[in-house]
Amino acid sequence: MTAHAKVRASAAFVLERTLDSRAPVSTFLDGALERCDPRDHALLRELVLGTLRWLRFIDHVLVAAAQRPLHRIQRALLAPLRIGAYQLFFLDRVPPHAAVNEAVEQAGSRTHAGGASFVNGVLRRIARSPRRDDWPAEPGDLTTRLGIRHSHPDLLVERWLGIYGEERTVALLGANNLPKPLHLLAFRDRGGRALLAEQLIDDDVGVEPSVLAPHCVTVRWGNPLTTDAYRQGGFYVQDEASQLAAIVPPPVPGERVLDVAAAPGGKTFAVLAEQPDVQSIAADVSLGRLVTMRRNAGRLKLRPRLLAADSLALPFGPVFDRVVVDLPCSGTGTLRKHPELKWRISAAEIERLSAEGLAMIRGASECVRPGGLLVVISCSIEPEENEAVAAAFLESRIDFRRRDLLVDLRPPAQEHVAGPGLWRLLPAADHDGFTVQVLERGDD
Repeated sequence: MTAHAKVRASAAFVLERTLDSRAPVSTFLDGALERCDPRDHALLRELVLGTLRWLRFIDHVLVAAAQRPLHRIQRALLAPLRIGAYQLFFLDRVPPHAAVNEAVEQAGSRTHAGGASFVNGVLRRIARSPRRDDWPAEPGDLTTRLGIRHSHPDLLVERWLGIYGEERTVALLGANNLPKPLHLLAFRDRGGRALLAEQLIDDDVGVEPSVLAPHCVTVRWGNPLTTDAYRQGGFYVQDEASQLAAIVPPPVPGERVLDVAAAPGGKTFAVLAEQPDVQSIAADVSLGRLVTMRRNAGRLKLRPRLLAADSLALPFGPVFDRVVVDLPCSGTGTLRKHPELKWRISAAEIERLSAEGLAMIRGASECVRPGGLLVVISCSIEPEENEAVAAAFLESRIDFRRRDLLVDLRPPAQEHVAGPGLWRLLPAADHDGFTVQVLERGDD
């Protein structure tokens, strides 16, 4: 088996396991990468994540080209067909004959000569019309047309059309299908991102300052994880939107901060990058995740106090200036990084996660001192998982109110204030989407 054939076989394995389970794609992709030649890592990631992003559009094309419904295509042939079709539509560097031939060989090894012949016929039909516009959805319902063309489930398209309107929804769908660049968090008290950029450029890593988050650099080429800067704890890998969300509003020196559901540490690290003079405690219910956070903090030479504790029963009274809660959510702001989530979201799951989030807020709120802040963060852009949860909390707690963020923030963060106490960044450009709600406890 050639090196390229091994990569495509690994991609098929990861794709099938991801779609057959509810585990993150990284559960299977990370192991496949370890078994793969480092020179092929980029191709393996591209085949897996790209095919997951465009799954609905690809299946739409396969049904048309095969002239049969998807459930009548032999299951073992689906992964080679999907990966082959992805290459024909989206990878210019792979010649069409190579994409078809390797899918045919893989199909033959998985089934029989008839299966290989079927894959050959379907992919050669697609190769003759390799533009997306050659395979339009049937005229009719706007939700379904957008869902097929931009490869999203009707559930999300319909919700976003109702919330954001057609123009913003189309932009959102397009952003979710873009590859995700790597973002790095630099630390202000170690020279900030300018010094980090100099160190990385010296190691042949191409970076540039990110647009939104003040301590973020975007990687354009090269591998920063093999550099001295990484080994010496000079940065943490974290999305730009996640970095910015953690400092809404910016912390001040001397603040006592409790980070709830803290592991693997991104929020705490982003707060310390902005303001190293805070007193930080990070709590998480998972010992395994806390071990990961301790390892991350050790490499970064940071020393937040770590605590194993359930957010529903935290061992503190109302003593913290700021309590940050990371809500469980559907992750609809991070679909470009986790495209498998698109195919698992349901209304029932959003409802379940919202109920869990409300319970967490109620537990964490008991640790906010009078005059302190309850900062509620999620990587969801769904109002049910954010505004509705905070509204339900505020109905029962008249001592909390939404804070005026226009006073706290400056551009560009200020431009994303979406209402009283509400900050939302939709996925766009290079970044993910996040929602932050800031509730202030009244003085007793």
